[in-house]
Amino acid sequence: LFRLCLLVCCLIAFLLQPGKTPTARAAGSDPAAPKSVPVGAITVTVLQDRANEMDISLFSGPATPEERQKYMPGGKAPASVNTFLIRAGGKNILVDAGFGTIIPGAPQLEKHLSAVGLSPADIDIVLLTHLHTDHVGGLLKHKKRLFPKAKVMVSKPELEYWMSLAEKDSANANAALVKTVVAEYGPDVLPPFALGAAVLPGVTSVDASGHTPGHSAFLVESDGKSLLIVGDLLHAAALQFPLPDECARYDMDVPAAVKARRAILAMAAEKDIPVAGMHIFYPGMGRVKAEGKGFVFTPLP
Repeated sequence: LFRLCLLVCCLIAFLLQPGKTPTARAAGSDPAAPKSVPVGAITVTVLQDRANEMDISLFSGPATPEERQKYMPGGKAPASVNTFLIRAGGKNILVDAGFGTIIPGAPQLEKHLSAVGLSPADIDIVLLTHLHTDHVGGLLKHKKRLFPKAKVMVSKPELEYWMSLAEKDSANANAALVKTVVAEYGPDVLPPFALGAAVLPGVTSVDASGHTPGHSAFLVESDGKSLLIVGDLLHAAALQFPLPDECARYDMDVPAAVKARRAILAMAAEKDIPVAGMHIFYPGMGRVKAEGKGFVFTPLP
């Protein structure tokens, strides 16, 4: 009995450690199963490439260290690397592709596609929010094309920036990866779209530049329903919804990133449009409400 009580006490103490709440532990565990939501006649499914967490050292802005700690107890915030599958008009559209085999750890994208009855050959279009490694790495499998029939779509300023950088700086690993992706997909990298343009039936690009030069969110609309896929507008949801002026070091143009984050979250709150994010903890989707100088996020059930 003594040993049993001791074990229970140890378990409780572990769970109550800062940063070890059930939510944070779930976000840092094995990738979760796909979850689908209807958007009118369109279905959007989150496919989690991997679960992770964000460290407080990644963030800076006007908040004090104490304010950041309030929203990131233990110096961590639950996060994720998500991709989203849009099924619309008989097409399978993948929004971003995760890390793939770029970093150690088994990627889950193929497994999750199989769980929803698809293979890489069933993907018709890969729509990219931007070209950072954790969004395009999954287009390749051991440096070779993964999606044999897919067309690749990305914004014009985003593609031009990274391809130009690849020519100027051969040591830049992200630019080199983009160059490899473009070479592997060849003519299936479609002419880049303008930010703000309708890119597919029911899908419109929303200018979210700042995180990268051509970062795009995507507004999915059908039968009066909407969902806003916001890409990397947020990296640590627990911190950046209430304190949207805080930026991760990955934001390339901080003032522009803050402006985009505030404007897009304000639009989502005002119009009651659910948001989906590539780094929002699983299931990566929820509703936004304006509160004080920031926002409150409520995950979808």
